[in-house]
Amino acid sequence: MNNNIPQVKTVKLLFVAMDERQQAMFKMAFKMHSTTSYQVIGADSSERPEMVIVDGDGPMGAAVWQKAKTDYPKSVVVFFSKRPPMITAPYLSKPIKFDTLFLSLRNLLQGNGVWVGNLANGQQQGAAAQQAQQQPAEPAKPAHPERAAEMRIPRFDPRRGLLGRFRELLNQSKDTVIVFKEKPVLAVFPSIQRVWVPDSKLLEELCRQEQPDIKVKIISEGSQIQERANATVVSCMWQVAVWTANGRLVYPLTPSTVCRLKQWPNLTRLAPLPESMRLSAFLTKTSVSLNMLYKMMPLDMADILNYIAATYLTDYLAVSQTGAAAADSAAAAAMPKAVRRAAAPERSEGRARAADDDETEQPKKEGGLLSRLMKRLLSK
Repeated sequence: MNNNIPQVKTVKLLFVAMDERQQAMFKMAFKMHSTTSYQVIGADSSERPEMVIVDGDGPMGAAVWQKAKTDYPKSVVVFFSKRPPMITAPYLSKPIKFDTLFLSLRNLLQGNGVWVGNLANGQQQGAAAQQAQQQPAEPAKPAHPERAAEMRIPRFDPRRGLLGRFRELLNQSKDTVIVFKEKPVLAVFPSIQRVWVPDSKLLEELCRQEQPDIKVKIISEGSQIQERANATVVSCMWQVAVWTANGRLVYPLTPSTVCRLKQWPNLTRLAPLPESMRLSAFLTKTSVSLNMLYKMMPLDMADILNYIAATYLTDYLAVSQTGAAAADSAAAAAMPKAVRRAAAPERSEGRARAADDDETEQPKKEGGLLSRLMKRLLSK
């Protein structure tokens, strides 16, 4: 069994009130995409769709969307139309564009891409449109509606909850233990930089809570509990950070924060994260903002944010709130091959093999073995 074969994520998708031509365009785009497998199911399927796309350009578009929202309460129900809806809904604009479709779908699945409707503005626009039809046509002016509320990245404060308490205890010299209902959850031994986790499932559950009812007790000097230590501080902090982040951005970082790894994390001794190898290879060589990182790496936002939280809270990540534009320009210029390969997965196998041969024939230009390995990891 080859453990290096990447697992392709499958997303079940349902079309509502959409004609066959539009469905055919989606299905053709899905066949050309390899990062995520989009599986179209019918309304009579027993499987629950993760996303429902409703064609909102019909006479009852809003009503159909509301009915689909009621029928599929646990799914992302998307309003698909030529113009933004007058209601607040996840919005996908027509016509679909192959170069941005999958980025939009990924955003929608992650809870982003929500159009905040304004009925009053919509009525004013409708009246203006009727008045314009009665007047001589004028050259169309490009519209740039405000979309500030469209993208929402959830955040969390690492100074709160169990994670915050864990970080506080690391700055103390005494051995302490975090307890929940008189049951030990996490014992911290700063002098030896190790911890004891008696129940990892309980620890994960408490990490998911914003304000768990936990207490801290000092371990007496004569106690032998230190002998039970079963993890290092770094490996535990890495795991606690991932459980707490849960697809959220760690405070005080923002989407414009410039990031770069100080050193390559020892991933063999840390909890596994999706695509951690590719992210480490990229961020070890390049300083880039989170916005640009998301555009250049075809990965789920949640995976990127979990990795950023883990590396930031274990002090592997260097961050800066200034110079984002310059860093992004340098990153884009330094990684042209990675971007081209990610944007053109349909390139023939023969051309890919020829490109790889060119790279091996120019060792002076491409650098050493490690450099070539990192570039190939980034281009997969």
